[in-house]
Amino acid sequence: MSAIAKPLPVHPPRRIAVVDDSPAVRQSLRVLLGARGFVVSTFIGADDLLGQLSPGDFDCYVLDLKLEGMDGFALLEALRQRGISAPAIMISGWELPSLEVTAQRAGFAALVRKPMMDTSLVRVLRDVLPD
Repeated sequence: MSAIAKPLPVHPPRRIAVVDDSPAVRQSLRVLLGARGFVVSTFIGADDLLGQLSPGDFDCYVLDLKLEGMDGFALLEALRQRGISAPAIMISGWELPSLEVTAQRAGFAALVRKPMMDTSLVRVLRDVLPD
């Protein structure tokens, strides 16, 4: 009797937008997430992302809290107003006690704290993105 193996479902690489005003953070997340199989595009701020964005471009958004001009909360609201419903993850180095609750109430799927975001961000992305 021979068994025919069913192919495992193959998903295209997940497309991640990273918005952070720090060149070092953008570069490190591009390398970190790229090594885990994600396709990463980076943006220096809200205007940079919104100026190039079309619905369906990304599977998830990783948004820094503190950005020049529009902060992460306002950027998420702008994305939602454009009909973009992909999950968003907030990243922040600010130690505000109620930030996690505030981020969840605003519609973020998770909050990942800087600087220890390497494995935690990858884990959160895998939890947030459907198979």
